[in-house]
Amino acid sequence: MTEPQRKMILDWMRKIHQLEYAHRFESLKWEKRRYITGILAFSISTIIAFSFKFPKVEPETLELLPAFLHHNYFIAIASFIVAMLTGYQTFTKPNEKALTHKNTGSSYEKLRHRIEFVLTTEFQEWELKKRIEMIKEEWEGLDAINVSKKYFDEGKKKVQSFNKYPKELDFLQDVKE
Repeated sequence: MTEPQRKMILDWMRKIHQLEYAHRFESLKWEKRRYITGILAFSISTIIAFSFKFPKVEPETLELLPAFLHHNYFIAIASFIVAMLTGYQTFTKPNEKALTHKNTGSSYEKLRHRIEFVLTTEFQEWELKKRIEMIKEEWEGLDAINVSKKYFDEGKKKVQSFNKYPKELDFLQDVKE
């Protein structure tokens, strides 16, 4: 394997490693959102269910309370919040997004392991070219779902902290005029 080939493969591996972490972080974000909105919706609906058990408030006391704490207003506001949380979960489907990002992260990890095998094994020139082409085709065939810039940058920082990859695009030869 020539040095430019090795650096190119390492550059691919670095990018794949970054995306692997970015998708893992994105998966955790959606899983956390699903959990939080589910707990909130459950809690608020439980409060609403037991709201009719609240003791009656004397009219004199009721006049001192802010309007949103009156029983009828409370039920309306709480019901609206539960409906919003349930709608959020229904339409954004955070659980499905978490699973999609988790599976995509796993695909990137498998591809990274294939690259590690190519880097650590001696191949004849024709076989090396064939394996590089297979890696390139597999990479192009992976799901291209978006991750947020925040998690992409976190993945990039995590991979840079390993200090095992050459500088980005280091495999390209400088063109001198």
